[in-house]
Amino acid sequence: MARNYTSLTLKQLFLTSGHYCAFPDCAVAIVEFTNDGPVVLGEIAHIEGSSDDGPRPNPTLAPSDRDRYPNLVVLCAHHHTLVDKIDSEYPVETLRDWKRAAEKATADKLSAGATSVSFAELQIVCNAFADGDLDLPSTPMIAVEPQAKMDANALTGAIRPTMNVGLAQAPQAAEYIRRQAQLSPRFPERLRAGFVSEYDRLSCEGVEGDSLFLALIDFGANSAASPQTDNSRYFVIRAAAAAVLCHLFEVCDVFDAPVEVST
Repeated sequence: MARNYTSLTLKQLFLTSGHYCAFPDCAVAIVEFTNDGPVVLGEIAHIEGSSDDGPRPNPTLAPSDRDRYPNLVVLCAHHHTLVDKIDSEYPVETLRDWKRAAEKATADKLSAGATSVSFAELQIVCNAFADGDLDLPSTPMIAVEPQAKMDANALTGAIRPTMNVGLAQAPQAAEYIRRQAQLSPRFPERLRAGFVSEYDRLSCEGVEGDSLFLALIDFGANSAASPQTDNSRYFVIRAAAAAVLCHLFEVCDVFDAPVEVST
């Protein structure tokens, strides 16, 4: 049966998975970082059946809801097969408990990672965006209330936890950028140009809203990660990517400003 996962659903799934199988105590990574970028090894399992004759069926669940984020969990190939082959031992509520536990663990890791963000992590994330020759002058440094900016760009509460982590570290990102500008006056312009270039590329592909916000963080974090990056280190880098994006988000260097500001 064809699957109809949206881009946002896929990003939410792998963002909240913590990059590990959700089966309790399983240490199998579902994402592997290589020199060519991240490789997805995990599989998407349906909590309630994808069909009426599959594992854990629920005929009352609308077909359009079966491939949405609330009904999905990421497992390794072994445990995906196991829970579907012996579905009587792995009922719906059990899989939901696993998913909730994985979401909480991931949120905790990102919050913990944020406390470890230093100029070292900000440097490698910024370098991923500022390595080109393009300059794009910064907009006037007018701070915008985050919720108003979120509303103007169709960003929802789904990305609020990541936004909060980024906003908490945004002042440190701003200070890093200020210091780099003293050494290289073009640095802020190159950084903004890198973000806007990726923003425009994704927008042209039809990516928008929450998916666009998460994709920009993915780009920064994945560009900075390497095959040697362990899971805890990755969350520090991801928090740094969120900090840089949220700083630019606050001062309207990326994403659309609310009408009352842009006019």
